[in-house]
Amino acid sequence: MSQAVAFTENPVWLGQQIRELRKLRKISLTDLQQITGRSLGFLSQLERGKSQASVTDLSRIATALGVPFSVFFQQGAEEEQGVVRREANRPLLQYADGVTDALLSPGFGSSVQLILTTFAPGAHSGSQPFAHGGDEAGMVLTGQLQLTINGVVHLLNAGDSFCYPSNQPHLYSNPGNTPTQVVWAYSTQSNKGE
Repeated sequence: MSQAVAFTENPVWLGQQIRELRKLRKISLTDLQQITGRSLGFLSQLERGKSQASVTDLSRIATALGVPFSVFFQQGAEEEQGVVRREANRPLLQYADGVTDALLSPGFGSSVQLILTTFAPGAHSGSQPFAHGGDEAGMVLTGQLQLTINGVVHLLNAGDSFCYPSNQPHLYSNPGNTPTQVVWAYSTQSNKGE
């Protein structure tokens, strides 16, 4: 699958977004450190664009700041926003753990976001399960996905799909020797209560 992307995530831009949102929410760096469990040094470097976050890091930061995960994607060209997302203009978010997200949704106004995730062999969301608001669903396009929800391990192959409330502790990884691609649908509003 081609991924010619015009808007690759910029770590300095990402850090600025985190810092601006944190200040807007009147959350100190120390408060963010306590909520996320990451060191002050790491968070400071992240805000300055000098370190790279994991999937778990950004999920916890989004939850702490009360924003949808998709806010960490740079928006594409103005004419692309709101209705259509062209393949050539998919914003990318690259994580420290061998995971890359491409935003498929055309904008941020919807309560549902679509993301194409590519996992390098052995890539994972982090070593500890994490939880957040909303629901997640998806389908494995290629490779294998090991999805652990509430301690129960599910091995999914190409063509398999899934759905679960995101407030259940979860983590995921590519246990195979080839890249894995998954299309995710993230809802920021859950009907199941939290």
